[in-house]
Amino acid sequence: MTDITRKAKHSNTAQDVIVSAAGPSGVASGDDLRRQAEKILRQKKVMQPETLEALSLEEIRKTFHELQVHQIELEMQNEELHRTQVELDLSRARYFDLYDLAPVGYCALSAKGLIKEANLTAASLLGVARSALVKQPISRFIVKEDQDGYYLLIHRLVGNDAAPRRGAAPPPLNESPEPRATELRMKKSDGTVFWVSLKVTAVHDDRHNFEFRLVLSDISERKQAEARQIELEAQTRKIEKAESLQRMAGAIAHLFNNQLSVILGNLEMTISDTQGDALPHQYVVNAMRAVRRSSEVSGLLLTYLGQSPSRLEPLDLSVFCRDNLPGIQAELPAAIALETDFLSPGPIVLANANQVQQVLTNLITNGWEAIGDNAGRISVATRTVPTADIPRVHIAPTDWQTSAETFACLEVTDSGCGMTEEEMDRSFDPFFSTKLTGRGLGLAVVTGLAKAWNGMIGVASTVGQGSTLQVFLPLATGMVPRQPEVPAGPCDLVAGWTVLLVDDDAIVRDITRSLLNHLGITVLAASGGGEAATLLEKNPGGIDCVITDLCMPGMDGWDTLAALRKIRPDLPAILSSGYDEAQAMDGEYIEQPHAFLHKPYSMEVLRAVICRVMSGAVPKTV
Repeated sequence: MTDITRKAKHSNTAQDVIVSAAGPSGVASGDDLRRQAEKILRQKKVMQPETLEALSLEEIRKTFHELQVHQIELEMQNEELHRTQVELDLSRARYFDLYDLAPVGYCALSAKGLIKEANLTAASLLGVARSALVKQPISRFIVKEDQDGYYLLIHRLVGNDAAPRRGAAPPPLNESPEPRATELRMKKSDGTVFWVSLKVTAVHDDRHNFEFRLVLSDISERKQAEARQIELEAQTRKIEKAESLQRMAGAIAHLFNNQLSVILGNLEMTISDTQGDALPHQYVVNAMRAVRRSSEVSGLLLTYLGQSPSRLEPLDLSVFCRDNLPGIQAELPAAIALETDFLSPGPIVLANANQVQQVLTNLITNGWEAIGDNAGRISVATRTVPTADIPRVHIAPTDWQTSAETFACLEVTDSGCGMTEEEMDRSFDPFFSTKLTGRGLGLAVVTGLAKAWNGMIGVASTVGQGSTLQVFLPLATGMVPRQPEVPAGPCDLVAGWTVLLVDDDAIVRDITRSLLNHLGITVLAASGGGEAATLLEKNPGGIDCVITDLCMPGMDGWDTLAALRKIRPDLPAILSSGYDEAQAMDGEYIEQPHAFLHKPYSMEVLRAVICRVMSGAVPKTV
């Protein structure tokens, strides 16, 4: 190796010394470089003074030239290192802007959930100095009730809660590289609770461990807005409910006051008219008609509420409509044409014939009123409809759900005035109507019946072009429509029967006693359960049946029945109430009546119920 070559080697060695002394920062002090260079010179023992003496002038000149060139190279490298340092400083500044001052918080967690690094935004969100966050468990800042959601999120990312050992194979991560997200509550160091959107990603590091990278976004304002929206919607529903109740109360008062006026007027005329029997008799008949109409209104309200239980039987919807349309058509004006399109054989549904008659009549009447005095048409159709094709807007009940794949459909379309979007949304409310006050109960009744049969009703309409109402009912698969049953004739009352009548209302008690006396039945009356028990104890074998009211102060109907059965376990009993049977009988009671008698009732209904109970027949709703 020549001296020149050795000098070049020394140049390379010097460059290595500069790079080594500069360290990772790229900048080294002069003293450090000097010490490193002298150390290498002593180790290599080259280019010593005794060696220089043997060199010729030309070799010295060349060596000096090489040193000068190398000096320039070192200066150029130093400038490059300086530019690199400047760029690194700029990069750090950009990193500070993009990472530390980001609008969201960033955290890096160890496999054990300890914070390894966090930006200033995360520290600000948590109300803790950034340096104080390091090695803190992130769960410390999560509200206790929401920690399960966080741990579930982590488990889904890695499939393993345990931290891997160093040098072991990395644990399997979720196949999807997309971060997992959840919303939970966190708390600051001062205890302030706030909502965050938490996004977590799991990655492996160079030591075969995994770490988590979290993105925290403060969503407290959005959550507060959502809460305000929910509260506003609840208030709106309350207002709408109050308006509906107000409308219903007004309409009910209107209907009942009309009927009470008829009853009161006819009864006053009956009392004041003393000339013959014909006119007073007619007055009483008119009063009874008004009573029946009032009872029908209360029954319709119960039907709307879905509290009108009835005997269900399989019906061919097409055959039923075809058989009953002539009677409805006879009531329609001549200017309205009635068209039909019935599926044959028709869909079989499980329903009550009388109530289906109500549905059909109300739907056609609604179309008739929409057409008014104009000429128009109403079409009635039956068919089956896949559940997927049933509309989900402008329906009732709004929370209707089903697992059935197909439904029967009764559809009535009219060419009337149509409805706006707002009117369609409220068309199933009781007594809501664009017509006269006190009307509009028809569609509410249809809604209640459809709900009772696990079906629903929908409406589609365009202003000026008419409306289509569709009632969807479950199909009765495998059932065959039955022929109407012939009612059995009434039984004969046995002379000398004695009935124990229990009612806290003196007027009701007196009129019921009069009805029973008119039927030839002896009555023992009591105003409450305690008095009734006393009467039964005095004559346990002389009472054939008991009729007790449900709602009474102190001992109600159930308590009274239990007390009487302790005295006489085999006592036939009839429970009576103005409530619907479904409401009255709701509950688990040891003692059960033989029949239920719904108020108000006629003399014939009262007679029929007592006959059934005394003859041991199976009781049914009256």
